[in-house]
Amino acid sequence: MKMLCVAVLFCQTYWAYAEIHGTVTGTTDYIWRMYSKSNQDPAIQGNLDYQHSSGFYGGASVSSVNFGPSDARKEFHFQNQARAEIAPYLGWSFNLADDWRFDTQYSRYFYDGKIYEFSGDYNEFYMFLHYKDLFSAQASFTDDFYGMGDIAFNYELTGRYPVTNILEFSGTFGYAQTRPVFLADYPYWNLGLTGRYKFIALDLRYYDASEIYYQQQQPSIDHPDTLKATLVFSISVGF
Repeated sequence: MKMLCVAVLFCQTYWAYAEIHGTVTGTTDYIWRMYSKSNQDPAIQGNLDYQHSSGFYGGASVSSVNFGPSDARKEFHFQNQARAEIAPYLGWSFNLADDWRFDTQYSRYFYDGKIYEFSGDYNEFYMFLHYKDLFSAQASFTDDFYGMGDIAFNYELTGRYPVTNILEFSGTFGYAQTRPVFLADYPYWNLGLTGRYKFIALDLRYYDASEIYYQQQQPSIDHPDTLKATLVFSISVGF
C-alpha cells in the first residue's frame, strides 16, 4: 500500500509538470521538403504532443497521403498504395544558453500500404538548434529511406520574424541529400505568412524546389515528381 501511494504521488507530480498539446490541420497540399505527399491534393492532419519540464517530449502525427505515380510512369498501376502516414516521435530538449536551445529527436514513419513497390516505413534521426523563436537549424539522417535500403541526409535553415502580435513572416531553405537513393540532390525553399488568434492558425505559403542530377539517366526507382512552384493554404485548430 505504501508503494502504491508513492507511485500515485509520483505520477501526480510528474503530470503536474507536463503539458499535452494537440492540433488538427487541413491543408490544400501536403508538401514535404521537395515533393508533395498528397499528389497536389488536399490533406487532413493531426498531431498530439507531450512535453515535460525535464526536456523530454514525445508524440505522434498522422496525415492522409497519396504519393501518386510520377509523370514519367503514369502507365504503372501500383497495388496497395499508402493512404495514411503515422509518425510517432521521441525527443529531448535542453538549453545551451539563455537564448539557445538544442533538441535531439527520433521519428519512425509508418504507412498503411506501400510507397510504390517499397514498404515505405523508415526511421529518421534529427538534431535542432534554436535561437529564441527567430531562427532554427536542422539536420537529419535516415539509413533506409522509404524502405529502399539507402541513406539520405537533410538540412534546413528556418527564419521567423513577428510582424505583429498575431502575424508572423517565416521562410525555410532546405537541402535534401538523396543521391544514393534518387541519383539526385534537391534544394527547396518556402516563404509565407502565419496568423494566429487564440486556438486558430492560418498559413499562406509559397513552395518551390529544384533538382541536381549527377547522372544522365533518370533514376530507375519511382518517386514523386519534384515540387513545382505552388501556393498552399492551411488552417489549424489547436489546444
